[in-house]
Formats: sequence, structure tokens, C-alpha cells
Amino acid sequence: MLIEVKAKVSRIIDGKTRKRTETFITDTIVFAEAEYQVMNLLSQDQENGLIECSEILSLRQSPIREICSQWLEDYTICGFPSFIATLKDIFHADDDTEKTIRYKVLLWAENHSQALLRVQQLARQGYDLQIEGIKQVDYDYITSQSNG
Repeated sequence: MLIEVKAKVSRIIDGKTRKRTETFITDTIVFAEAEYQVMNLLSQDQENGLIECSEILSLRQSPIREICSQWLEDYTICGFPSFIATLKDIFHADDDTEKTIRYKVLLWAENHSQALLRVQQLARQGYDLQIEGIKQVDYDYITSQSNG
């Protein structure tokens, strides 16, 4: 399960304090652990003088069903933007009705074109998936391994 954590953060950017809402995705199973991971990360930023203060606004089960980890190293090394792709699978049920399953995937790419190419690669991996949409988002991913 992926948990989405929203936090209100007062970041110090170019010597000025700017308040914004930041979204974090964690791969923990427990909400308390997800909150702990985000607060730990924000505490480190506060100790380093990158933020003044922070507050957790919400925790919820994320609609994202998969993290494309094959490009995760690119993200952590280069700071590529994150994208959410919506894929759909249309099939016929036993009663001959058409059914659609949609799910969201989080991935990283240099730009929208590269994100589209990566999603096309995913859609061809043994499934008859169609790409419904891709949008750039400002999500930070915290793995359970990154916090010990």
C-alpha cells in the first residue's frame, strides 16, 4: 500500500519564506509510520535551515497503485520531475459486459515526452493497457528503506 502525506511547509527560498503544501508518497503499510517518515525528513530539512516550520495536513491511501522504480535512480540523482500516468484496461466480463479498470502509476522523467515514452514501455509489458493521461506533479517519494 502507498500512503500519501500532505504537509504545509514554510520553505526558505532565496532568503524568503514561502508557504506551500507538499505531497509525499511512502511505501509503508501503517499511517503512523508514514507520518513519522515525513516528519523525520522535514526535521532534517529544518535542522539544515531549508525550512522554518512544517505541519502534517492529511494522510490517506494513495490512488497511485505502482511506483516505476526502474527510473527511480534517475530521479534521486538528477532530480527529474515526477509524473502520474493513468492507464486503463478494457476487458469483457463473463456476462459479456465491457469492464474498465483504471490505475495510476508514479514515474520520473526529464520532460513530458520522455514520460510518455516510459509509459508506453509500461503499457506494452504483457498487458493490453491504454494510456488515458499523463500529468506532471510535485511529489516526493520516500521509500521505507531510505529511513532505515
